[in-house]
Amino acid sequence: MRRHYKLRSSRLLIVLLLLLAAGALVCLWLLPLPVPVLLILTVLVSCWAGYHLLLDARLRLGRSCVAFRLEEEGKIVLVLRNGWHLQGYVQRGSLVTPYLVILNVLLDEHRRRRNLLILPGAMSADSFRRLRVVLRWGDGASQPLSP
Repeated sequence: MRRHYKLRSSRLLIVLLLLLAAGALVCLWLLPLPVPVLLILTVLVSCWAGYHLLLDARLRLGRSCVAFRLEEEGKIVLVLRNGWHLQGYVQRGSLVTPYLVILNVLLDEHRRRRNLLILPGAMSADSFRRLRVVLRWGDGASQPLSP
């Protein structure tokens, strides 16, 4: 079974991140804080949203994961836009649902963690279905990667 997956920009993730940032800004501006503090927090929220839009939704930064390969025994190789390949392990806390996959990855290098939020629009429908099947039940040759 093919276990290499290519990611693409996700329109749904763009909309969700923009809604989250807008909601955070509305809540922020309802707080009784001085205007300079509100402006600083607005800049921080806007920078956070812009960074994650470029990193996770649009896949434009060098650190953006544009593809990944699932290997035996829960191993995963992340392919970044800048050409780097990061090896790691899919953690048991990963989430697999019909409309969302969250891969929690423990990277071999420096014991860092990386999370991949994958919505159906980030890959073809068939690839998304195969990914969910492999993560949920395994592919016959290996054990499932998540509980």
